[in-house]
Amino acid sequence: MRALRSSRKGQVAMEYIHTYGWILISVIMLGGVAMYHNISNADYLLPTDCTILSGLDCLGVDVEETLLKISVVNEFGFAVGNITANVTGTCNSSANTTDGNPYGNLNVMLANKQTVYTFECQNLTNMNVEEKIVFSYRNVETDQLHIKIGKLAYSPTE
Repeated sequence: MRALRSSRKGQVAMEYIHTYGWILISVIMLGGVAMYHNISNADYLLPTDCTILSGLDCLGVDVEETLLKISVVNEFGFAVGNITANVTGTCNSSANTTDGNPYGNLNVMLANKQTVYTFECQNLTNMNVEEKIVFSYRNVETDQLHIKIGKLAYSPTE
């Protein structure tokens, strides 16, 4: 009778391991996959947020040591000129759009064309950048002045 009881305890332990052991193995495997893919540093999952009110579409942002570059596309359907671009926040700068500016910032943007506006800033290395963007321009056809306001949020990844 005693031998039967001790073998029964072993049987219960084995059934417990067989029933719940796969959960432990699954958790260990998921932890290994998470460590392999560096899931703990998920900054790359946070998108760069750059929006400008209708007509100008912000396609992307590039932050270098002392430069903030905003890629913009003109979706108005008409050319715009006399462009002034300003950012306030972390950078506080204006994009020079006069002829001969060192970054090639355009003063006239044709319909459905893309360009990059470059702003000179202080050292932005490993900084979170939050900016208010103000674009003012004139419709080339009607010479009417317009102002578009947007925002930008950028977080560096390691």
